[in-house]
Amino acid sequence: MHVALALALAVSLQQAPTGQILWQPQPDSPAPATAAEVAAPAPALPTIPDWARADPFGYERSECSPLVRKAEESLEVCQARVRSALAANLGSALPPGLAPVNAPNECRQAAAGDRYAVQCGAPLPAGAPSRTITEQTCENRPQAQPQGGVTWTQECRPADGSKPAEGGLRFRLGGDD
Repeated sequence: MHVALALALAVSLQQAPTGQILWQPQPDSPAPATAAEVAAPAPALPTIPDWARADPFGYERSECSPLVRKAEESLEVCQARVRSALAANLGSALPPGLAPVNAPNECRQAAAGDRYAVQCGAPLPAGAPSRTITEQTCENRPQAQPQGGVTWTQECRPADGSKPAEGGLRFRLGGDD
């Protein structure tokens, strides 16, 4: 029995690695690509579900939600990935708000003769009302209270001397007020 045990131990020691490193020769390098391999078809478009074509904004929200996207992927990286996929699949049907970050903006000169005034994005409609800020002159004045004490009130009027807008509730029923 001792002889069999010694023989099994000797065989197992001979099969154990001895700490030597065996160098394997490198396989031959691959042959250069042929013309047929170089002219491979273009990579396929990233796939998006059918519902993403109907609701691209919802698709972006669903893919880039913090509950769905990978923890190591930032919101900006996720939006760039999703918007590129949407742009590739939707083409000209892509809504303007979902254009990829590197897409060129449609910028144009906003005022004739002013080369620094530039407006980007969709132009304002021709009949859109424009709100202009009027410069105002305001004065703070103390006012005595009947119960005693003082409160401060602020009175503002247009700086150009025109009539101030009347306070209160107004309804616009079409045309001018």
